[in-house]
Amino acid sequence: MQQFNSSNSSLNATVATENLIASSVLAVCFILGVPGNIAVMVRLSGWLKRGSFTPRLMLSLAISDLLTLISLPIWIWDLLHEWVFGLVLCKLLSYLVYLSLYCSVLCVILMSMQRYIQVLHPEKWKKLGRKGKKILLSGMWMLSAVLSCYALVQCNLSLDRGRRLQCRKRYRNEVERVATLIWEIIIFVASFTIVSYFYFHLHRGVNNSAFSTSKLLTKLVTRILVCFFMFWIPFHINNTLLIIAVLLGNDSLLRSAESGDITAALTFINSCVNPFLYAFSARALRQHSSGTENDEEV
Repeated sequence: MQQFNSSNSSLNATVATENLIASSVLAVCFILGVPGNIAVMVRLSGWLKRGSFTPRLMLSLAISDLLTLISLPIWIWDLLHEWVFGLVLCKLLSYLVYLSLYCSVLCVILMSMQRYIQVLHPEKWKKLGRKGKKILLSGMWMLSAVLSCYALVQCNLSLDRGRRLQCRKRYRNEVERVATLIWEIIIFVASFTIVSYFYFHLHRGVNNSAFSTSKLLTKLVTRILVCFFMFWIPFHINNTLLIIAVLLGNDSLLRSAESGDITAALTFINSCVNPFLYAFSARALRQHSSGTENDEEV
């Protein structure tokens, strides 16, 4: 076995370097993101007594980020060594990561819609009522749970090129692979389009209004959304390259795109950065709470 590993050391050199970079990024995300999200959750919990919808939405976002980050030590071990935690934990943790991903996407969409309606059409937001807002939040989590189910099927254990056991997505054929990647890209593009639409009209409406607190809050929430898409774009560019490589049968491009652990690691930075952005947004929301927040009881 030792002789076999020695003979493959040169083959794994590049992969090991990429894994080292990716694991370093994940370690920083874990160290900063876990306590940061916990602090945000503690702070927002005091706001829940007021029955405000926006803090509840931000709390859901913080919870989804925390669910993603708490499993990072196991994924770091997987990158640096191999998967030793069994098939059940592989599927469960993969499912939690995808659950958090879809919850974050839906939170971002819902946040943009909520800001648009509440600021520019407050009378419509009031009509939604207590029950309607509860349905929005619970429905967001339920839809995320459903959309993540394919991770339970596709994530499995197999040997990589270095003969190490890894927990990764494994496809039955190339058709399934391309279909899954296209689906994930469609979700990303659709969410970006929806958010861009609402924030374009929101910025135009806020800039024409005299409410400085609305302007401040909108700018801060916009930064949250910009960070979300900025850290996810490299991952989906890599997915696009994978699709092109499979369709063209380009093995060289396929091998390059398959070793995309660094772009995947970058997505976790979003969950790490979010707490700091939420803290600024929370301060703006507190200034704004004397106005619209009192009208959006859940």
